[in-house]
Amino acid sequence: MSTLTGTETERWSLSRAIDALSESARQAGHPGLVWFAGLVYTLTAGLGFGWDGGLAQSIDIHVAGAKGRLPGGFLHQLGTLPLEVLALFALIPCAGVLFLPCFRLTVGLARLGPARAWAAACGDRRTPRLRTVWAAGKGVTLSAFGLWLQLALMVAAAALLASLPVAALAKVIEGPIGQAESAALMGAVLVPLILLLLGYVTILSVLNQFALHSLAHNRRGVYSALLHGWRIMRNDGWATARAVLVDILLFVTVALAWGVVSGAGKLVGSSGDAIAVTVKIVLTGFAGVARAGYWARAYRSLGGLSADDGVPGL
Repeated sequence: MSTLTGTETERWSLSRAIDALSESARQAGHPGLVWFAGLVYTLTAGLGFGWDGGLAQSIDIHVAGAKGRLPGGFLHQLGTLPLEVLALFALIPCAGVLFLPCFRLTVGLARLGPARAWAAACGDRRTPRLRTVWAAGKGVTLSAFGLWLQLALMVAAAALLASLPVAALAKVIEGPIGQAESAALMGAVLVPLILLLLGYVTILSVLNQFALHSLAHNRRGVYSALLHGWRIMRNDGWATARAVLVDILLFVTVALAWGVVSGAGKLVGSSGDAIAVTVKIVLTGFAGVARAGYWARAYRSLGGLSADDGVPGL
């Protein structure tokens, strides 16, 4: 347990990570158009399944296996899963190109994440202007897009490999055995695969954060940023684990807030749904700005350098 929490003498103990998140949340707490950049950051700097995605589905499949049932046509849908994943390889680059300007806001927000850079960008205002974030990302938009594209395709490739045995099993058991046996077998196969895939995506997501901030602060190429991010990750594995643990804390807090807002919206009625969606977007924007500041602090504390440090060659 002491290894996970770290000691006070370590540069990135669990308490220091929580303090960094608190500072980042206070930094992001003032409303402004910069929250739009935070919303973009959440959408483009994350490589996960989404909050209602793979993990929730795997739990549903496991429960279905326990109850001995599967939704109608479910095995047939799993049989065509590799074709659906293959479509991602065409969809991912097209979506990235369509939202190419968003990557400039993402890398700009990463550049302004540290406290000193944030204060300079704010000037006499409480939050930076959106055009200041836009200006901070100048010159590295294509590199930020390339970084996201490379890692997103790696996720899609892993999903394709995981879908092949699932599709093969679905075709074999469709029809010959009963509902209860099919549900139990698919649950036993799918849950470990999805959990493994989630772990892989988590590692790539952390790598993406470190590489993105390396790219933003040093304006290096995609390969150099990935290599630098990987070196930071493996230099102190426990410190990286603490950084991820506190990032999950932010994720869980926002997810719980989402749940409360959704429940309140249903009580109000149809107008409440629109209000709930608006509040969710605002919460996500705030969380994106806070997350950018948090990972900027983690990047610097775990050994990442910036041109602001005045190191020759940066």
